[in-house]
Amino acid sequence: MLRVVHTFGRNAGSVELHDRRVVRFGRAPDNDVVFDPNHDRDASSHHAEARLEAAGWVLYDLDSRNGTYAGGQRIKRHPIASGDEITFGAKGPRARLELVERRAPGPPQTHAAPAHPALAAAPPAPPTGYPAPAAYPAHAGHPAHAAPSAGHAAGAAYPAPAAYPAPAGAHPGHVPAAPPAGSRRVGERTIAMMISSAVSAATGRSKPRGTVEINAMLHKEVHAATAGQRRTTYVLASLLVVALTSLAALIVYNRSSHDEISQLRAELARLPPEDPRRKEIEQRLGTLHPSNANFGRNLHDRSRKGIFMLASGREGFCTAFAVRPSILATNAHCITAAKRRGGTIVALENEGRGQVSFAVTSMRTHPQYRDSADQLTPDIGVVSIAGRAAAVLELATREQLAAAGAGDDVYLIGFPERLTDAANPVATFLAANIGRITGANGRPAPAAEAWLIQHDARSTSGMNGSPIFNGEGKVIGINAGGYLEGNDETISGQKTEVVKASPYKFGMRIDLLDAILR
Repeated sequence: MLRVVHTFGRNAGSVELHDRRVVRFGRAPDNDVVFDPNHDRDASSHHAEARLEAAGWVLYDLDSRNGTYAGGQRIKRHPIASGDEITFGAKGPRARLELVERRAPGPPQTHAAPAHPALAAAPPAPPTGYPAPAAYPAHAGHPAHAAPSAGHAAGAAYPAPAAYPAPAGAHPGHVPAAPPAGSRRVGERTIAMMISSAVSAATGRSKPRGTVEINAMLHKEVHAATAGQRRTTYVLASLLVVALTSLAALIVYNRSSHDEISQLRAELARLPPEDPRRKEIEQRLGTLHPSNANFGRNLHDRSRKGIFMLASGREGFCTAFAVRPSILATNAHCITAAKRRGGTIVALENEGRGQVSFAVTSMRTHPQYRDSADQLTPDIGVVSIAGRAAAVLELATREQLAAAGAGDDVYLIGFPERLTDAANPVATFLAANIGRITGANGRPAPAAEAWLIQHDARSTSGMNGSPIFNGEGKVIGINAGGYLEGNDETISGQKTEVVKASPYKFGMRIDLLDAILR
């Protein structure tokens, strides 16, 4: 038999006895000697195995990652001598391997006093209520028991170990092995006592223990051995309850906060500009900001495969996005530009390395769109593609559109002019705020007519046609370009009007698509 005494690692202090010809060591649960999978990381899943061969026990390394060491030397095959200390991995768990002879079962024999100092020392007095057993009586047929051996006075009683009742019929020379320091292996001593009681009863030297007594002993041992595990389980369960309660409260709070924001915004949209209640509602909205540190990242990740670059040849010129599997929304002026370019127009999937390409089969603009620099008209259109987009963006409802207003956070995903590379279409994520929402003439208007969304995103012409998301991740508009501002400047002594692009951009409200998609 092979006794394994753990000397270092999570199992340090415990002892295992294996009565088989092959004993396997490792972190995987199917081993005979199982190391802790989290603590003893230097040991491999199937690290080594000891085999009983004709010449004796031999330890083999199973091509472990960090090696097996005996006496400080790395080994592949090592004949085991009793007491060898083996290290599984250079800094992994250690165990002392002891060779133990298998003892044939038989009646107990009296023997000389043990030489081991721990056994030679006088054992403690038996606990109250458990009298020491009488010396094993001599009887016919057993001359070895006719007289007590040296070190055992005739009729002397050997005291029972503390906390364990002496088994009925135990002889004076019997000394139970003490468990190793720091180890509590559930049931080993209890099982040994049950076996001893059964053997004694079978040979007629004692009466068998009652089932109630054995069950009480078993319950006491298991209860003591698992006390630490129960405490740990109670602590972890309490922490889990606290964490789940906190998470549920946070979810409820965020949901109620979102609901209140939506209700207040809808109410604000219904009030006329001169209504005194607007100020109170606006102040309340200013205190409600549902936090989500990963909102932008999550929005980008779920939307990125629904963003496309419109390209002609090797040059991209606008952004589009999927509103239906085979229909992309963009600007009407992007469609006009595509028609002027001629040739084959394609839609390149964002982050598709130019290899995910769909041919544009048809293009339509809003019926009220006019290609004119003198007035703003619904600059919105759709293109149909020969294929299906991997993701379709979610459009805002009419209630959400009516609730949008100045100061709201908005987000855009598209292709800035300098990054319209058809060979590498990778969209850019921008964050901005709504400056105001007005009618086409730039003045406040009823919700149904206020479809011009002014924002401050630093977008360029390649971003035209990109989606404008609200704070809930719903598309509320299509980015359409920027204003031009004329300023008088003196150049070479002459006053000249200089036209520059304004930092303020605008988009078209998404429900303008209804006139095309119906």
